[in-house]
Amino acid sequence: MTKNHKMYKSTILFVLLFSLLFILTSEALATAVDRMSLCDLEVFPGETIDTEITLEGTESEERSGFWYTYYKETEGDDDRMDITSWITVEPKDYTIKQGEIKVFTVKVKIPENAEPGLWGAISEKAGQEGHSAERRTYVIFKDVIIGGNVYSGFLIPVSVNVLKNPNSLVPVFNFVKQNIIVIVILLAMLLLKKNKLPKKNLPKKNQRKLRE
Repeated sequence: MTKNHKMYKSTILFVLLFSLLFILTSEALATAVDRMSLCDLEVFPGETIDTEITLEGTESEERSGFWYTYYKETEGDDDRMDITSWITVEPKDYTIKQGEIKVFTVKVKIPENAEPGLWGAISEKAGQEGHSAERRTYVIFKDVIIGGNVYSGFLIPVSVNVLKNPNSLVPVFNFVKQNIIVIVILLAMLLLKKNKLPKKNLPKKNQRKLRE
C-alpha cells in the first residue's frame, strides 16, 4: 500500500469519525451554536481578533463542556495550515442548562512576523458548505451530561487572511496602543521629577532669573 493511499484512507477515516460525532444540525445537538465558521478573517500582523460565539443549552439535563484547538494534518501541508497556537477561547470550561446562554470569546492573535496570505486553510472558501476538505485548523467544543460519558459537540473551522501592512510603522502604533497607559504614567513621572529639581542644581544664569 502506497504512502499516498494510506494518507487518503486516514483523511477519509477522519471525515467519517467527525461526521459521526459532530456533523449534526444545531437542532439535534444538546447545545446550539450561533455560528459554525470563523474563516477568512482579515487582519494585519501583530493584531488580535476577538470574535464572540454564543452557545445555548437545548436539553433539560445540565451539561459540562470544554474547548480545544485541533489541527487536521494532511500530506503536503506547510506551516501556514496549523494556527492552533494563535487561538484561545475564554472561558475554557463551562456548564450549561436548557435555555441558558453562554458567550465565549475566541481570540486569534497574529504574530508580528506573520507573512501576508491565507493561514489555517488551503482556500478562502473553506468556511462554505461543501468545502470541509479545505479546512485545517479548528476550535472544537464538546459537552456531556454531568456524570455521563457520551459527548456531543461540533467543529468550528478557523482561518485568517493576513494582510500586508500598508505602513511600516503599524507595529509601532500597535505597541503604543497596547501600552498607552504605561507610557502616559511614565511620562507623568518624568515631568514631576523634572519640576521637583532643586534650584541649586540649575545653572547660575537661570537661578538669577528665578530670583528676579
